[in-house]
Amino acid sequence: MKVLGSPASLRIVRPTTALKPTNVSRKLATAISITPPSYLSLPPPGPPHPLPDPPVVTSLGTEYNENLFRYTSGRWLYNESQQMAQRYIKFDVAALHGIIASVCSSPVLSMEKKEGLFNKTLMVTLANGKKVAVRIKNPIAGPDHLMTSSEVATMDFVRHNLGIPVPKILAWSSHAVNNGVGAEYIIMESAPGVQLSTVWHTMDSRQKKNVVNSLVALEQNMLNAKFAQYGSLYYRNDIPESKRAPRLYAHGSRRFGSEEKFCIGPIAHRNFYEDERAAMDLDRGPWSSPEDYLRSLALREEAWISRFAKPNIHDDPFRNVPGPQLKEEHLKCLEQYRSVIPALVPTARKVLASNLWHSDLNPGNIFVSDDDERRVVSIIDWQGCWAGPAYLQMTSPSFLACDGAGLPSGLDFPKLPSEYDIMSQDTKAIMREDHKAQMLYKLYEIKQLYPYRISDRETRTMPVRAAGRTWKDGILPLRLALLDIFSRWAELSRSDEPCPLRFTREEVQELKRQRDRYVDWHDFLDDVRSTFGMRLYGWVSPHEYPSKRALLEGTRSRLPVALTSQLEEILPRDWWPFRDTVALPSAPEVRV
Repeated sequence: MKVLGSPASLRIVRPTTALKPTNVSRKLATAISITPPSYLSLPPPGPPHPLPDPPVVTSLGTEYNENLFRYTSGRWLYNESQQMAQRYIKFDVAALHGIIASVCSSPVLSMEKKEGLFNKTLMVTLANGKKVAVRIKNPIAGPDHLMTSSEVATMDFVRHNLGIPVPKILAWSSHAVNNGVGAEYIIMESAPGVQLSTVWHTMDSRQKKNVVNSLVALEQNMLNAKFAQYGSLYYRNDIPESKRAPRLYAHGSRRFGSEEKFCIGPIAHRNFYEDERAAMDLDRGPWSSPEDYLRSLALREEAWISRFAKPNIHDDPFRNVPGPQLKEEHLKCLEQYRSVIPALVPTARKVLASNLWHSDLNPGNIFVSDDDERRVVSIIDWQGCWAGPAYLQMTSPSFLACDGAGLPSGLDFPKLPSEYDIMSQDTKAIMREDHKAQMLYKLYEIKQLYPYRISDRETRTMPVRAAGRTWKDGILPLRLALLDIFSRWAELSRSDEPCPLRFTREEVQELKRQRDRYVDWHDFLDDVRSTFGMRLYGWVSPHEYPSKRALLEGTRSRLPVALTSQLEEILPRDWWPFRDTVALPSAPEVRV
């Protein structure tokens, strides 16, 4: 156990839901490219409405402990055994109580579980009336040791070196084997203020602007720290010397101290450790150039596909893609991607800087002041944050998501539609709300993202997103991204070298047909998902599960034969999406 500081008045609230799921965009980036549905690469959000809090349990017992170990906040309509196994973690409850009592100088009175998809947060009430939060990492969260140790170091660094308000960590352990608890844990202070998700809908425009402006100011602090290489942040003693970047900060950049305490090391992102990748000898950084990082994504997938990929195996049937998946096609496409990497990287030094960035600023991870100002006073959940190229890192917070239709580019702010005056009162109200949302997004974009703009952003970044997921999402997104590069080579290339990619007229036409079929298929799946009221990966709340299960079991048999015959003819094999597709996961030894 590692102890940091001493306990104070403690409280922390973990999010159970976002304000509002972001709409899936199906607009084509160009005439010949597509943006994959966002749910293909994101974990399921929480339930559409907060579930009632479970009762506080003050006595220990086998059933109580099992409920702590298991995921109990939801059910899955398919692949449930796999989903549950990835979120089951058994630990010594009494030993954890002892550590908490030692750190906080008070015995544990009760413990209540709050769950996210990657961690369990235990809300602990102490005998002295204070509360602490203990977070237990689920197996699905990421690599042993690296994920927890990087999160702790990142929180420590941004709190003390960059002035970012984050909870103070009281004790932690990233070594489940010998810490007595049998699981990695973090014991932390409470976040002051109130969770943004609980007050956003009641805030006026001025208060919402305060949130945006104070968040931008805090993120600017993070952008001021430029690191020497790309990778995750650690305490130096937690990473072998051979895996550390030789220095912490970039040459000529501002120093923020603690160079003897922190280092940049291998990336702890779970994509580098999924399935058999955890035991593979892969390039996980740290990387000295963006080209090296982009190349590692393809090499990682090429190595895994060559050894382990199985045709049409998906952890979510909604990812099913038309036709058989052939290893040779994936390997060829990834090789083509590697050949154009130099053209994908912008030239401006500012956007290539290695910066820490919080990529999951949903309203459950932001706390604002409990007063009329509503300024950001704490940010939680730094798991998976890393120092990467700024142009790939920087995105807008999810709580600012809005309808992008008609949103002006550059420095122009959105305006109400010209026909606004003749609209009905109800339509005007909707237009005003949409306009307010667009104005907030634009405020953030101009203040934070615009200074880091790059030419041909989608053309440069889409291949990077697609290259690391070809087997799960299908090869088509990467193929279309490469076709987009081919068509824009003159704008992207830094030299007079010819484009290494080649496409015949027939290949282009076939890709366009596949693109249209791809979009139609996922539109159909979105409609199915919406009709049955499911979240991503078939997640439903526990109380909905019996009725949803019964509804699904009877639905397919009642579909018209003509419809099912047509679906079987034009859509992928095994088109019915509510079915188990994967076996239980194994837990291979992790290699750094």
